[in-house]
Amino acid sequence: MRGETRIKSKPTLVSRLTWWFAVSLLALYGLPATLVYLYESVQARQYSMLTLKTEAESLASYVAQSGSLDAPELRKPEEAPIPMWLRVTRDGRVLAQTPGTPTLPARNGPEEVVSVSYGREYIVVRHEVGGRTPGQWVEAIGSMEPLEQDQRRLGAGLLLIGLVVIPLAALGGRALAGRALRPIGGLVAAIRGLDPAHMDSRLPVPGKVVEEVTVLSTAFNGLLDRLDENVERMRRFTADASHEIRNPLSVLRTGLEIGLRRERSVPEYQELLRENLREIERLHAVVEGLLLLARDGSREGLRMAREPVDLSQVVSETAGSLAASAAEFGVRIEVTAEPVCTVAGDAGLLRLVVFNLLDNALKHSPEGESVSVEVGRSNGDAALRIADRGPGVRPEDRDRLFERFFRGGPASGTGVGGIGLSVVRWVAEAHGGSVRLLDSDRGAVFEVVLPCDGGDGAGG
Repeated sequence: MRGETRIKSKPTLVSRLTWWFAVSLLALYGLPATLVYLYESVQARQYSMLTLKTEAESLASYVAQSGSLDAPELRKPEEAPIPMWLRVTRDGRVLAQTPGTPTLPARNGPEEVVSVSYGREYIVVRHEVGGRTPGQWVEAIGSMEPLEQDQRRLGAGLLLIGLVVIPLAALGGRALAGRALRPIGGLVAAIRGLDPAHMDSRLPVPGKVVEEVTVLSTAFNGLLDRLDENVERMRRFTADASHEIRNPLSVLRTGLEIGLRRERSVPEYQELLRENLREIERLHAVVEGLLLLARDGSREGLRMAREPVDLSQVVSETAGSLAASAAEFGVRIEVTAEPVCTVAGDAGLLRLVVFNLLDNALKHSPEGESVSVEVGRSNGDAALRIADRGPGVRPEDRDRLFERFFRGGPASGTGVGGIGLSVVRWVAEAHGGSVRLLDSDRGAVFEVVLPCDGGDGAGG
């Protein structure tokens, strides 16, 4: 029917193995069978010719010595290994012959072996008599019909054996292949039975099957483990993203609702707009971080500027923009940003690094404490250190703190990590630098090191 797409069924592995087994067996059997057939045919023909030659020589010797044509060999034909007749000829005339000799023309010439066909195939072996009767020849005539019949029977037998053995062997190979692949079928059924809603489901690892099936099951379970881990990380990432976005939106909504409850003065509206602008900046930073992580760490398609950037200025401006937020938390921001070398990079992305580290420090600093921000030199590179006085990072979370989608467990009631630190590491590495968590007696101290651009900033 038109409009319907016919899906051709693909051959199964069992059928392919069956065909390969049958073809291989056909080759392994056919070649030896053919060689046996040819060998037997040649051997039988050579033996028959040797017998004819022996009979002809024996009769020629008798005639040469006695000069008589009454030899016993001329009285009756031989029947084994093939029907044979003898005759004595001279100048194309038959002088004597075995009764029943086939009517074949006598031959002249020096040929010793002649193959002729008169309805049947005959072999004629000629031997010169010599001695007292020069010019006489003895001809031994043999019929090839019994040999041809034996050859046909041998060929038919070999063919019959092949027609019986090869299909039976192929069926046996199919059964063996099906039995060998039965664990694979069970494995496929188990895979189809996996429920995507339960990511903790795993395939059974059978212990009494071939090693390949066990290896395949183990490898597939390893893949499921990695998928489960990635899905769980994505879930945590979604929760973190929702949390990071929900807070600024809640602040914006609350501020706007409060602002609309009554008429306010211009300064009050300006202060409200400034508060909303700060939340929008925070939301913008979160969205930028999400966009960077959505690129899966690939820098392709990201237009990152390479311009001289004064890191001290970026830090000072970003810290100033977060001063109001710090006041809301009851936390002070103490900035020590001495002039250092310029950094070749993207000012917007570097500002995002400072914003995320400061925002993370403000969230985890107790009320009344301070956040220390320092910009200086470290082994000839520009270094940014941001330290808070919060609960710090648990030892078991230190190695995974900068992993994407990772959020550490609570150290003192709050989590550490999330989207921001993943973005910080990505941007730092994109600029040829690094970020790490320094050892500290209290709180968390992050250090970002970026290579200098050869500027003339003062060292620290």
